[in-house]
Amino acid sequence: MARQSPIKKFVRQVLGCTCPDKVFEQIEDKHVAPAVSPHTRVITIGGRLLIYIWEANEPGQFKEKLPAMLAAGRKERNERGLNRFRAVLATDETNQNIAAEAALYFSQFAGRDDRMHLHVVPQNALSDL
Repeated sequence: MARQSPIKKFVRQVLGCTCPDKVFEQIEDKHVAPAVSPHTRVITIGGRLLIYIWEANEPGQFKEKLPAMLAAGRKERNERGLNRFRAVLATDETNQNIAAEAALYFSQFAGRDDRMHLHVVPQNALSDL
């Protein structure tokens, strides 16, 4: 059996994506400088899935910066005609309060948009990427 790429492994095992194997034949991965949004990495898979990764360690940042990341991701997803947007918040903290706070801001922003998802993961989940 062929070894999974680190991105495919992350998307499947950490984010729980069930995209078919064919989708992973086309992966775009780029590091970006935070501008309007705090994310520093953009991964696009198979012309369907958009992933923003933000390595955040200060919970106080969420209220202001998470909505900016969600807005940028939704806009890019829609402009590029992609199916889904997954916002990944990686933090050193394994504190449930951080996940709960981020989930609250996400639910207020996303509303009924079921093509957006938030994942709060430990920073070490990114170690193989």
